[in-house]
Amino acid sequence: MQNNIKLWLLNDRLFKFLSVLATLIVIYFSLKAPNPNAKNWYFIIVRGDLFLHFVCYFGLSSIYFYAFLNIEKGKLYAFLLSIFVGAILEILQIIPFFKRFFDFQDLIANFIGAMVGVISNKLFSIQTNNKLF
Repeated sequence: MQNNIKLWLLNDRLFKFLSVLATLIVIYFSLKAPNPNAKNWYFIIVRGDLFLHFVCYFGLSSIYFYAFLNIEKGKLYAFLLSIFVGAILEILQIIPFFKRFFDFQDLIANFIGAMVGVISNKLFSIQTNNKLF
């Protein structure tokens, strides 16, 4: 069973495809115009959109983590790419065309989500060294 999981994790083409798909989804939801009738909501005591930013960048950095698993310094690349995507999207929200606004708290939630995603995947992932047996 563990060898099957390692084979699946070493299939970096799958995770590279998923990383492109996930990035496009994040771009779409980050730049689409917000619903004017949307109501503010909270997850425990955290503003709902901050929670969604955290979860989104946790997932994005996790997918990047496995896409770059076989690359030296892949964990660092996964973290930096997640941060880069989040920062660029927040900066693009300044442009009035998107009808969005820059929020520094969103940027912090992106950073924390990416950091927790890479660290937790590093701690709990199966160590693969391209040798299955």
